[in-house]
Amino acid sequence: MALLVDIVDSRGSDRSAAHAAILDALPQLDSAAALEPLHPTVGDELQGIYPTLGAALAASYRLRLLLDGVVELRFGLGGGEVRVIDEERDIQDGSAWWRAREAIEASEALENDPQYVDVRTGIVDGREAANPLARVTVELVDAQLARLRAGARHSLRLLLDGVDNQRAAEALGISASANSQRVRTNQLRILADTIAELGKLA
Repeated sequence: MALLVDIVDSRGSDRSAAHAAILDALPQLDSAAALEPLHPTVGDELQGIYPTLGAALAASYRLRLLLDGVVELRFGLGGGEVRVIDEERDIQDGSAWWRAREAIEASEALENDPQYVDVRTGIVDGREAANPLARVTVELVDAQLARLRAGARHSLRLLLDGVDNQRAAEALGISASANSQRVRTNQLRILADTIAELGKLA
């Protein structure tokens, strides 16, 4: 799976601050799960290669939640072939990259439709292992993430990281009962379970 990431409304953001925040966040991703870890390329884009759709989605959600409130990102995932054209200059080609580009452009186009305005993740998968439910499921997750307040998204990130309620509350500067109520009220456990299962896709 090829993964492309770009900044939403990059022209209207502080590119230097956004770039610095992204560089700080990237080491917190699981590089061992990648064939080629996410890294900055030209313009405002990042790219990486993952062995499975699940691994690419897991990296996408972690990066998105790490940068929540700082940089808003868009993701395009493409399943297919990756060919190395120039290893020294890290120039690649192949159907996985074409599909990742198609996916990120499709996600961007959906912003103009009020019914899909919160979609930030696109998938175009041409592999035999492609799951027909993956795209609509990630769109549903995107919609749920957009409904959450910033605090709830921070609680979700800690939940996904396996941090227990007491330590999560301490990290967030709230009481354990307040964090527990936040998890229940926003149904974060269901959302975390969904994201975790998406991370297991082939």
